[in-house]
Amino acid sequence: MSRRRAVWRIIIDMAKAEPKYLWIKQQLLGEIRRGTHAAGQAFITEREVCERFGVSRITAVRALNDLVHEGVLTRKRGVGTFVADQTEQRPRPPSLIGCVFAELSGHHVLEILAGIQQACGSVGASVRLFDSASDPARELANLDQARRAGVDGLVVYPVDGQTNASAIADPGPPVVLVDRYHPAFPTNAVLPDSFRAAVVVTEDLLARGHTRIGVAWGEVDCSSVLEHLAGHRRALLDHGVRVDPELSALLPYDRWPEAERRNLLRSWLDRSPADQPTALVGVNSEVVFLLRTDLAVLGVAPDRFAWAAFGDDNPTALRAIGAAGATLPSRQMGVAAGRFLLDRLAEEVALPITHLVLPVRLTTATTGRPEPDSAIDISKGARRA
Repeated sequence: MSRRRAVWRIIIDMAKAEPKYLWIKQQLLGEIRRGTHAAGQAFITEREVCERFGVSRITAVRALNDLVHEGVLTRKRGVGTFVADQTEQRPRPPSLIGCVFAELSGHHVLEILAGIQQACGSVGASVRLFDSASDPARELANLDQARRAGVDGLVVYPVDGQTNASAIADPGPPVVLVDRYHPAFPTNAVLPDSFRAAVVVTEDLLARGHTRIGVAWGEVDCSSVLEHLAGHRRALLDHGVRVDPELSALLPYDRWPEAERRNLLRSWLDRSPADQPTALVGVNSEVVFLLRTDLAVLGVAPDRFAWAAFGDDNPTALRAIGAAGATLPSRQMGVAAGRFLLDRLAEEVALPITHLVLPVRLTTATTGRPEPDSAIDISKGARRA
């Protein structure tokens, strides 16, 4: 089976969880937006919809009627159904933007949401939030609910894993991802430079003499984490330090039972003195403090180690323990994602898929302040992947 057919099979399977007429409507709407059916052209008939999608006449009629009611198609009595000329319709500014987020907590996420609200509020658009609670099934339900609610566009902060990648990329309202993306499904995205975040944090520890660095993860199947791992190992190699696979193995530390977490720490501490880690990094502040708690239970003073995080989702707490971290452009990401989506809604033609990558900075352990860096001008854009 070719990759194209395999992807199409996945999309069809995902559609089983939603009414057939709605899924068919979304497929037809996607074709119209891509120019498969030109304005004024006779559209496919009810019978053709039935034969193509293997559905009843009632299902076909409902899908077509929805497109007529929304002004996408127009009917001429005794003649047929045609694609409406969208240029003759008065453009309507976006009124509702849906935000489907893996979770609604933490400094990083809340700042992104504040940025989205700032961008959408500037044009009078409302924002509706959907909390996926890190659950793929709930994320899928939220996507369906948002599209049923008639959102003009979606900003999605995906949950860990690739389960819903095809559902996020389904035809329908434009979608912009934030913080991470699904590599197999091209989608517009606004991202922090996760690779660079891990590089600057690792280089800071190396500069302070720490060549044995233990890294603990949380999510393990999303683009940001994979780029963190690549950046960390690249920094080690660039400075002539051997990569120790056991110290940076991609394991879901914060999802493990206490016994398994502490067994991992014991395996690090039971090494010979020359091989024991002298610095510990958490993928985020939550993992940093979970590491510190587990060490204390094992009777090991957390202050024995240098500390860092690849993100600054709780900058005040990280500064309190003298941990270095990568300062993420969270608010700017939200503003950029909102503007990115609004720009695509305003365009009359489809724009190319783009990844907008915003720079990060190091917050040092000694000063607790970000190192100087150039300002981010979202109006001019940042690095595009």
